[in-house]
Amino acid sequence: MGEANGSAAAAVRVLAVSRVAPSSERAAAGVDDHVVKLSFFDTPWIVLPPIQRVFLYSLPDDAASFPAVVERLKDSLAATLALYLPLAGKLAYVADAEDVVVDLADDPGVAFVEAEAEGFDVSRLAGDEAHDIPAFLGLVPELDARVLPAPVLSVQVTRLGNGDLALGLSVHHAVADGQAVWRFMGAWAAAAREGSPVTKALGPPHYSREVIRVPGGEEFARQMLKMVAPNLPVANARDYDFSQRFRLARRTFYLAAADIQRLKKRIDELAAAEEEAASGANSKPTTTKPVSTFVALSALGWAAFVRAKGLAAGDDTYLIFLADLRARLDPPVGDGYLGNCIKGCLATADAGEILGARGLLAAARAVQASVKEMEAAPLAGTERWIERVMQLPFSRLANVAASPRFRVYEASDFGFGRPQRVELVSMNHDGEMVLVGGRGDGEVQLSVSLDPARIDEFKKHVLAMDD
Repeated sequence: MGEANGSAAAAVRVLAVSRVAPSSERAAAGVDDHVVKLSFFDTPWIVLPPIQRVFLYSLPDDAASFPAVVERLKDSLAATLALYLPLAGKLAYVADAEDVVVDLADDPGVAFVEAEAEGFDVSRLAGDEAHDIPAFLGLVPELDARVLPAPVLSVQVTRLGNGDLALGLSVHHAVADGQAVWRFMGAWAAAAREGSPVTKALGPPHYSREVIRVPGGEEFARQMLKMVAPNLPVANARDYDFSQRFRLARRTFYLAAADIQRLKKRIDELAAAEEEAASGANSKPTTTKPVSTFVALSALGWAAFVRAKGLAAGDDTYLIFLADLRARLDPPVGDGYLGNCIKGCLATADAGEILGARGLLAAARAVQASVKEMEAAPLAGTERWIERVMQLPFSRLANVAASPRFRVYEASDFGFGRPQRVELVSMNHDGEMVLVGGRGDGEVQLSVSLDPARIDEFKKHVLAMDD
């Protein structure tokens, strides 16, 4: 089960399971007869496992007791769910319409698990480079979505040794993408910390799928649903193999702001030198656009993946990442949209180019080309995306999830301090990387899931930064 550090036998004991309902019956934009329809951005995720995250806290000496913390989290969750209603619903299959919706008619709410664990040391779990996968799995709640109807969200709070705490979250991707989940977490934390899920910096959400204005969108959503989930209400992904997820090693690296700037400068210098050589000595000074943090770190991770996998010239290799379309649709959707509004992007290159002396530049340019293609036509190719991905050689495919702009540590301060560590537990793919903002100013946290035999080689090239 990956790289465990001795806590496989440490038991998590469930103390209680309750249900947290939205605190009030509020008029909810986008709810028609207690149903929220899904868009074609949502339907591809119906068959995939839930997103699971764990937040590890070292509580201060003056922190409230565990029962008081639990009540605080419950009360603030109820207030937040009143605005983020789809997270309190169930994914349900409507046979007559051959459609899947979020059903809010039958007792909306969220399963809330209270637990305790022995033998879990937050300082070790938060400080180790290698993930203790059995421990992390024990600290997130179950959310079985293989057959519909299925819950959208479940929560687990676990009391650890020394008064420390773990908060686990499982959420169905068909209802919310990363941007939406982190806004929900920020709202929940604000409700616990400040008394309201709506603050000056964080407005209320909206979730009517009517804002996704694409000609033929509803028909496209039905076709997409039939393609990815032909056996509804059974919603398991028959054509996807997730059994490997427990055989993969997982590591986390923290890249300081100065190191990231050095990496970006290195790539920009390679680009400038190449342009100068191509245009001759009498050329004007280069005006190459500096690489972004996301492009630079995606290029770094992809190059490290290619080297760690032992790929060679002539091997085609791929990098998948997701682009947020909220500001790119016409009209724009708005940052507060609670739903999926993302598009898959695919960067391609010959492994020989990435292995060369200017490999980081080659990888960065491939990522930039994919971004540029998406910006020029945000919806182009969406209907063929799943088929295209399933035809790729997974052994030469890496993917980058999340974004350095997700300030996950700031978003999850519930009034007892920022977490010591935040991790995505549900890493399913050999070559999956997760980029989020770190605890330090300008720092980025890079987590990777990889074949255990390849992980040390990956680490060597990531930490070298400018090979």
